[in-house]
Amino acid sequence: MITTTTAAAVLVLLILPVVLLLHLTESPQQRQTRQATRLSRRYGLSQRQIAERLGISQSTVSRRLAHVS
Repeated sequence: MITTTTAAAVLVLLILPVVLLLHLTESPQQRQTRQATRLSRRYGLSQRQIAERLGISQSTVSRRLAHVS
């Protein structure tokens, strides 16, 4: 009999390698775009605040967010 805990553990073991592979193959630009998008949408930060938090210029933040629909 498979318990909920066992099923969850198996699911994590199946998904974890995929997540790690995606993270390891992500370029710095893709990472910045993902982080800037999250900070803008989820936390409502301004481009200036995002730039300060990520240690990049405000124009870079603007370019990263321009690529996201």
